[in-house]
Parts: sequence; C-alpha cells; structure tokens
Amino acid sequence: ITQVNYTGISYQEFIYNYYITRHPDWDLEFRNLGTSSFTAADAVKLYSGQGGITDPTIEGINKAVIMFGMNEGLNNISADSYIQSIRQLVSLLNERGIENEHIILTAPTPYDQTRSSNYTEDGQMIEQTDDLISQYVPALKELAEELGTQYVDLHTPMLWVNGIVQSRIADDTLTVTDNVHPNAMGNVFVGFFFLYQQGAGNQVASVLIGAGEKAEAENAEITRIRRKDTEYLSFLYQPGSLPIAVSYELEQAGQYFPVIDQISWENIAIDELEPEKNYRLFLDGVLAGDFTGEELGEGINLTNRDGNPGKETAETIESLNQQWHTASSDYREVVRSAYEGKAEQKDVDAAYEQWETVTAKLRGQMYEAARTYSDKGYRVEVAAEDFPLWRGRGTWRFAVLAAVILAAAGGGLLIRKRKRRRTEER
Repeated sequence: ITQVNYTGISYQEFIYNYYITRHPDWDLEFRNLGTSSFTAADAVKLYSGQGGITDPTIEGINKAVIMFGMNEGLNNISADSYIQSIRQLVSLLNERGIENEHIILTAPTPYDQTRSSNYTEDGQMIEQTDDLISQYVPALKELAEELGTQYVDLHTPMLWVNGIVQSRIADDTLTVTDNVHPNAMGNVFVGFFFLYQQGAGNQVASVLIGAGEKAEAENAEITRIRRKDTEYLSFLYQPGSLPIAVSYELEQAGQYFPVIDQISWENIAIDELEPEKNYRLFLDGVLAGDFTGEELGEGINLTNRDGNPGKETAETIESLNQQWHTASSDYREVVRSAYEGKAEQKDVDAAYEQWETVTAKLRGQMYEAARTYSDKGYRVEVAAEDFPLWRGRGTWRFAVLAAVILAAAGGGLLIRKRKRRRTEER
C-alpha cells in the first residue's frame, strides 16, 4: 500500500519533509519502492530477478525500510509465510551491501475492523482481517531482534489513536472507505509514529531572551537585541532549521493529542516581561499573535504561526514534496504494470529516466529553499499592547531617528545662513 496513489499526502512525504526541514545541510534522497497490491513475496520475486523485469530504483540505496503485511492479511497468508518472505527480502538487501543495522522492519498499519459499519445489526464483526495482521506484529519484532535490524511498530499506536477517534464518532476512521489504506490524516499519524519511534526530536530551534541583552540559543543565532524596559524588545533571529509544514490534516490531528508540538517545536521565550500584561509578537513586521508576559516567559511555538517565514518556506517545500510523491507513484505504476506483464522493460527504463530527472530537480529545489532560509535571519519583536508601533517597529525608535535627522538638517541650514551672511558682509 506504500505506493499511495489515492490521497494527496503520504507518510513517506511527511517523513521526507521532516528531514529536509530539520536538516537542511544534509543531502538526503528518498526513494519510494512501494508498489500497490504487492506482498513481501512479490518484492522478493521482483528484486531477485525472478519477476522478468528490473527496477533500477533499488540501485545505490544504503538504508531500507521494509513495511509489508496488509496485503498478506487480505490474502490470508500465514504469519510464518509472511516472516519467511521478510527474511528473504532482508537477505536480498544484504547481498546489495545493506547491513542489518541499516534496515528497519516495520509492522504494518491496522485493518480498521472496529468501526461501526464493520458490524452487523446484531453486533457481529463482518471482516476480521486485523486479527491475522495482529499475529504478524510480534513475529516481526522477534525477527528484528534475531537479525539485529531496527524495528518500528505502526500497528499498535495506530490502533490506539483509532480508538480515540472512534470513541467520539463510532464509524469514523483513519482509513479510506476500504478500511485498508490510511486516509490523509492517517498518513500524517503514520509518519509521526515512525519518526517518533526512530527518536526524531521535536526541536527546530530554541531561544531564551533573558534580562537586558542576555540570550541563550540552541540551533539558532541571536544578534542585535534591543530592549525598552518591559515595553518593547527586538532581535535578529537566524534558526538553523525550519519547522515542519503543517498541512490541514496535521492541524486537525491535533484534536486527538498535541502532535504538532511533539514533532516540531520552534521555541521563543522572553524573560523579564510583566506576567499579566498583554504583548504582541511580530515576525518581520507581521503580527504573529497576542500573548501574556507569562505565556511568552514559558515559550511560544512558532511552527504554525502566521507570518513565520520558516512556515512559509516549509509550505513551499511541502508543495514540491507532493510533486515528488506524485512522480514516484506514477513510476511505481509502470513497475507494477510491467511486473504483471502489461508493460515491458523498455517502458520501465523510460519511466525511470523521467522519474530520475524530475525527482532530482525537485530534491534540488527543496534543499535550495531550506538552505536559503537557514542562511538568512529575520526580526522578532515583542511589544506591549499599548506600546506605539509603526509598521511593526516601535515609534520611539523612529522618533529618535527623526529627531537626529531634523537636528542634522537644522544644523546644515544654520551653517548655510551663516555662510550667506558672511558673503553679504563682504
């Protein structure tokens, strides 16, 4: 099911977006080798050369994520047969130079058999596919421990959040109507749980502005701090990373638990403000929100704040990422057709060449956007709600500047007058 050609967002795309925004200095290439309807046995057949075609995308990879199980469950394949195919697939990767420590065995997402529409009127469950898939999970974990691979369990946490969803609406689901494929929000959760279990942190950057011009920063640079008592503060801020793009589905996922804060926290904290007083936060002159001094002291997550230049850049990257997702899915469809005898190797090769050209360009554009942003800084300003501002800047600064200009202009006029008088006297 990892081809994901049925929804506008995929968990692979979510994970890729995380790594590009969090590590703009890397040069990471993701390749989606998932093929719709495939079982692990199909993958073994294809990549061992028994499928009659060659898929070039497997060449050159140095890490691999293996996630099968849903189609095995739908085809009533036993846990023993499933594990045997996964073992063979790991061996094929070993032959290509990928060591087990760089392979992640991943327990599949669940078949949603608990939604209310999967029960008859007398309360009998209609489809029970997930009972079989549930047998795969501990067997796969045991295999990972035996082989020394990494292991990620998507089944258990997806069941957990699905239970929360259905406790509110009995027939709600994180899959599309077939109870199999994760829907857009389901893909967001899958991507999150994968990253979380891999130990991916949530910190984008963290800034604490203390008394006077004192500052502490992690993965960020702070310069040109200016304060006016507890009324106004400004500084230049250059984070080393970007927040993850917050899609509509990711934002909606937050109703079940604080998923955004747990995957993307861009922290701005300001000390020495009046706790009960209201303040306005500006990012490059754009209002990003109103907060009390106490809230700013505790820290504000900029990830999804309007006006955050990092958010805007991340959304640009996400748009390019969706094109990567579509191009990958289109190529996988050609591979699938050739595997089923409906296309030839020349069709696969032509599609691969096109895929390689398109995705290389998109990858370059994504990294260029991320690196360009991380090489620049922008102004952060905090002002009490009654503090006079002009275009997001304290008017007191402009008043001082204006006074200096007028004084200089006045001095120049006085000098001219004196020169004119001396000339007349002569």
